[in-house]
Amino acid sequence: MEYTIPLWYTFLVIAFLLSLVIAYPSVALFVTWPIQRKLRQTKQDYLSDWIIWPFQSGFYAMGVLVPFTRWRHERNRDMVDAYELIRQAATPLQWWLSMWLAVSMIGMVVFLFFALALEFMGVWSLGNG
Repeated sequence: MEYTIPLWYTFLVIAFLLSLVIAYPSVALFVTWPIQRKLRQTKQDYLSDWIIWPFQSGFYAMGVLVPFTRWRHERNRDMVDAYELIRQAATPLQWWLSMWLAVSMIGMVVFLFFALALEFMGVWSLGNG
């Protein structure tokens, strides 16, 4: 006997998707661009040269949230220094907006993989039958 995905789970995934759709442009406008502008004035914007535009907001959000200085080694020194500059330039509001984007992205991935795992185990059915 196969069960379909419950309605509450569908609404939860849609809520995370809607949150992600709103958070991504918000982080681009209020986190990525102001930090880029601030770092370009001092000629310290190295991350924009390495990462193409659609993925910059995610990388800047992770740069604000994660203290990468713990993983500083000889090989990755330039990358860690670029992330540390982003972290130092961020305001508390930018930290919260970055956290919103990270929770939305991680939530979407976790819930979608959870549904796929339950379908693989035969608990839920994602298809018509």
